[in-house]
Amino acid sequence: MCFEIQAHRGARSFFPENTLQAFFKAADLGVRVLELDLVVSKDMEVVVSHDPWLSAPLCSDPQGKPLNTEDWLRYNIYEMSYSDIELFDCGLPHPSFPFQQRIVACKPLLSKVFKTVDAYMVSKGMKGQMIYNLEIKSWPDKDGVYHPTPDCYAELVLRLVEAAGLLGCVRIQSFDYRVVQEAWRLNHHIPYGLLINERKNIERDLHSLGFIPLYVNPHFLIVDRELTEYFHGQDIVMIPWTVNRKEDMLAMNHIGADGIITDFPEIACSLFH
Repeated sequence: MCFEIQAHRGARSFFPENTLQAFFKAADLGVRVLELDLVVSKDMEVVVSHDPWLSAPLCSDPQGKPLNTEDWLRYNIYEMSYSDIELFDCGLPHPSFPFQQRIVACKPLLSKVFKTVDAYMVSKGMKGQMIYNLEIKSWPDKDGVYHPTPDCYAELVLRLVEAAGLLGCVRIQSFDYRVVQEAWRLNHHIPYGLLINERKNIERDLHSLGFIPLYVNPHFLIVDRELTEYFHGQDIVMIPWTVNRKEDMLAMNHIGADGIITDFPEIACSLFH
């Protein structure tokens, strides 16, 4: 397979994360795999957001006042209806990305991302099909606090993907093996992945999962040739995250990673496409 480039939360160096504009820009760059994050609202809508709350530095309230870092305590997405969530503007630039453009953008529904990104690509005459790598944000100690139980969560996401007719164009991944396990139980045919940030529990988590996933995506700082060979020996594809420096991108390619997840897809595309 070709060395795969995934746009982490979209083309994040250009536009605020997980916005339609960031996804459109990634498509413009030639990226054909978007990595995006999912949370759930009070009315069981699947919302594209890295955090299960609204806060600084991304969002401002419906009156236009920027939120502060403590506001995550007030605006738990799982306790808000989507009609209230979409009143918040989450298009403020992140200070870690000084070239991000300020835009007006609410946190979109996953269904809208599917519809509008595909429509955008058609309108621009772009070749290829966009693949959506969906990270389900889930924590074993936060059921009922920030998200539904794993069985309900998995069913919500899969039902939406099926309704969009995109079962062949998605992957599902999470740090929480429980929700991956539940999704696999409902549909064996979608590619699944585990996200990991340490090496010591890899075998335990794979055993707990109960099946061999197609992907295991580790933090790039724990990746070396030995880990690469371990996964490849089990026919597991390994795409490290979040690889942002040119030298690290080249290093991941050199040791045999199958691709990278990056905030700077324009740099990766200049190296590998």
